[in-house]
Amino acid sequence: MNRHTLAEFRSRRAAFDEAVDATVGICGFCSGSAWQMAAHGHLQDTAGGSRREWIIERDGAWLLFAESERRGLYLPFEAAWMFGAPLSGGVEAAKALLVEAAAAEASRVGNPAAFFVGGLVGGGAMHTALRSLESRSRVCRDYPGTDVMMIDLGDGLEAWLGRRSRKFRRTLRESLEEVPGLEILDLSGENPAVLFERLLAIQRRTYKWRQGTDIFQIPGYAAFYRQLLADLQAAGGLRVLVARRDGVDLAHIFGGVRGSVYRGLQMSYAEEARDLALGNRLQFENLGRCADEGIVTYDLGMHAPYKERWADRAESRVGVLWVG
Repeated sequence: MNRHTLAEFRSRRAAFDEAVDATVGICGFCSGSAWQMAAHGHLQDTAGGSRREWIIERDGAWLLFAESERRGLYLPFEAAWMFGAPLSGGVEAAKALLVEAAAAEASRVGNPAAFFVGGLVGGGAMHTALRSLESRSRVCRDYPGTDVMMIDLGDGLEAWLGRRSRKFRRTLRESLEEVPGLEILDLSGENPAVLFERLLAIQRRTYKWRQGTDIFQIPGYAAFYRQLLADLQAAGGLRVLVARRDGVDLAHIFGGVRGSVYRGLQMSYAEEARDLALGNRLQFENLGRCADEGIVTYDLGMHAPYKERWADRAESRVGVLWVG
């Protein structure tokens, strides 16, 4: 097995992302290198002070952990929400690599190492593989993850709309009524630094910002989204729509595409535009564009009450605490 520095990992991101794409039973988008690197770079304090990287690869299987301030405890690169999985590649190959690497680490330091593995689809192949270690492990215990809300677009936008309630369809029609002077701009290809500041200018006029609860007011999270936006844009996976009226930006929705999956990241509107229902308008416009692009799964992210009306299903996320 090969131990990599962070610099070496950066040079091998393409190979890592190929392994993620081929892995069954993990959150593919959030396990990719763009999400993982942004989180490791900016959310360490939020996640408990992760520090030393523990990156190991063998025959296309990868382990991507960072040792916490508590020696012998290894966390995923993204441990704030635990959306990103630290194991990728063939399920059995990744499991075997974890067992062997953990044994080697325990021998080196003289104590067993503990690993938090997040980003697993509950009951999926990777989760099942890790649980199969229980009988020969010191600890192998599930812990709850953050469930996500999914829209299925495989059969198109009209089929999705047909699955919504009559009340929702009526509300959506009302949301789409013409607003004089309003236009929706696709800014996905804009300069990422300029674009982020433009989105931030909208955030500063939201009710959450005024309440002091906006996630972009936390420096680490703002830096995380800034890097993620730039990384997605460089790879051609960024999707950003802005609603604008009379030359003034009023709302935005942005997310990323990987393969046939769209992952929503943030959506906000300025408080002065509250009565224009721009959230519904942008979400529906984005759905239509994703369907036209061939997106099969539209991941709305973690649960929120308003998402229940849009989602076709919830998908469970689970983590495993494992000590070999």
